[in-house]
Amino acid sequence: MKVPVRSLLALRKTSTTSVAAVEKTPSPILSSEFFDHIRHQVYGDAKKVDKIVVTVKNVDDPRPVLVNRNVSTAFHCFNHLSKQFADDAVLVEVTPSVGGAYFSSVNQPIADQSEITRIGFDTREHVNLVNEAYWRSCSLVTAAFLREALSGDVDFGFPVDNIQNGFFSVAVKGLDGNVFTPDELNTINRFGKTFIREEKPFETLSIPQSVSEESGIQGDHLVRIGRQVFATNGPVIRSTRQIGRFSIFKSKIDDSEVIVGGVSIPHCQPTSSYSWSLIAKNAMQKFSRTQ
Repeated sequence: MKVPVRSLLALRKTSTTSVAAVEKTPSPILSSEFFDHIRHQVYGDAKKVDKIVVTVKNVDDPRPVLVNRNVSTAFHCFNHLSKQFADDAVLVEVTPSVGGAYFSSVNQPIADQSEITRIGFDTREHVNLVNEAYWRSCSLVTAAFLREALSGDVDFGFPVDNIQNGFFSVAVKGLDGNVFTPDELNTINRFGKTFIREEKPFETLSIPQSVSEESGIQGDHLVRIGRQVFATNGPVIRSTRQIGRFSIFKSKIDDSEVIVGGVSIPHCQPTSSYSWSLIAKNAMQKFSRTQ
C-alpha cells in the first residue's frame, strides 16, 4: 500500500525537502530505538524485574494479580480477568499504594503496587477525559501513517483540539505550504484505513520532567505506534482497533505549516452512513471556518 502513496506525493515532497531542512529546529530523533532507550532509562532493565500486586477494582469481586513491576501494564492485568475485559479498556485510573491517583494509558507500564480501575467508552464519569484521549490518539495515528506515506523529511505538530470543535488536526511541517489535493487525500485515506486495521497498540511511556528536559522531549509521554514515535501530553487509547469510522477530509495552510483536518468515531459506536456523512460534513465546515 505504501508505493502508490509515495509515488503520488514524492515529486512534490522532494522539491521542498531542502527548504524544510533549513527551517527545522534541533530536536531528538523520535525513533523506535529512542523509545526503547528512554524506556530503559525510565523503567530500568526489563530482564531484572520485581513482582508487585495490582488489584483490579471495577468488577463485582476486586481481584489481585501478580505482575512485573515496570514491565506489566494495565492491559496485562485486565487480561487476567478476560480478553474481552482487556480489549474494551480505553484508559485506566491508577491508585498507587503511595501517592495520589492518576489516569493512565492502558499500555503504560505500572511502576508500583496499586489498585486500577478500567475506563471504557461507555463511561459516564470520565466522558471528557476519554473524548480528549480519543481525539489525541486520532491525531497521533494520522501523523504515524502520514510519516510512512510521505517521502522526504517531514515533522508534525499537534494543535490542541476541543472535542466540541467536531474535528481533530495535525500540523505537517516540511511541505512548503503545499496543501493536499483531493486525489492525494483519497489515497492517504486508503493508506490510513489499512494502517488502522492492522490493530497497532499505542505503546506508552510516562516521562518524568527531568528526563524530558535532559532529552529534549516536548511532552510528558512518549507513544509508539508501530515504528512511529511521538511525544504528547496526556493519555491515549489502547489500540488502533478501537478506532471506527475515520476520515481525513481537508488540508489548509497556516503560516509555513499545512494543517490536516479529520474526524472519527470509536469502533464500538456504529452509525449509519447517513449519520456519518452529517458528522463528517459538520466537521469539515467547522475546520474550514477556524483560523
